[in-house]
Amino acid sequence: MLDAPTSLLDAYPGASVQAIRTSPGCKAALEIARVGYARPGFGTARSAGHGDGFLLSVSLTGAQRVLYTPDLPCSTPLAPDEITIRRAGDPYRAELSSPFDFLYFRVAPESLYRLSDDLGVPNVQTLSCEPGTSDPVLARLGNALLPALADPAHADPLFVDQMALAAQVHMIQAYGAAIGPQADLAPARGGLAAWQEKLARDMLTADLHADVSISDVAQGCGLSRSYFIKAFRQTMGTTPHRWLLECRVEQAKLMLLQSDAPVSDVARDCGFSDQAHLTRVFASVVGAPPAAWRRQNRS
Repeated sequence: MLDAPTSLLDAYPGASVQAIRTSPGCKAALEIARVGYARPGFGTARSAGHGDGFLLSVSLTGAQRVLYTPDLPCSTPLAPDEITIRRAGDPYRAELSSPFDFLYFRVAPESLYRLSDDLGVPNVQTLSCEPGTSDPVLARLGNALLPALADPAHADPLFVDQMALAAQVHMIQAYGAAIGPQADLAPARGGLAAWQEKLARDMLTADLHADVSISDVAQGCGLSRSYFIKAFRQTMGTTPHRWLLECRVEQAKLMLLQSDAPVSDVARDCGFSDQAHLTRVFASVVGAPPAAWRRQNRS
């Protein structure tokens, strides 16, 4: 978790600032902050620039803004879901006359390099987008994080990490420069792209105890729920739900072989609702109930 960043407090004096960051082990190292002002006539937001990396902001509502680039005023109103990208170290000045609600993602360069390598694409050197770009995918991911930003002390770090990973993979795909041929990230006809497949696997298996939302995974991949299920099935040969159950069965097999824990405990620790649920799924996948399979394979 994270205290409100000093740079945003300084840039938006008097605004409400909420902030959170991913856990140290998360592959997508992000600082996420919500900056809002509920009344008209905020005045000047100004920053001399701070640190390296990139700042992606999503306007959660419409806002009236006069942007100074570099010193000349230019009226650039923001529509809902509109994003802007700038280097964190670049100076920024804007006059804000209407209420606003911005969500900021601060992305470290090393995190981009690491995740690019993990996705199997050339290292991203920069992030950029055209003025007026609307990004409903990033806006939806950001909106999913609003409860965590409002109450960081009770936020689920795993969920924050999952949403951050989905957001950063989307950034690389949509706005990364030097990511190689677009075909590297494009999905096979009807299936998932390599980055979508990896992200889906990571999100589904991040916590085998949790009830993973297929809609959240689909959102992270930039797809509708129905299209994601069809694409996942074409790529993986089964549905996301069935694939997750099979992963849980593999974990159960390890526990059955390596411990003397009762089958009921194995069921609980591997994310099944009860022993009967594990037995039914285990038998359908393996061909024998868990207790019988344990006896056969430990003798």
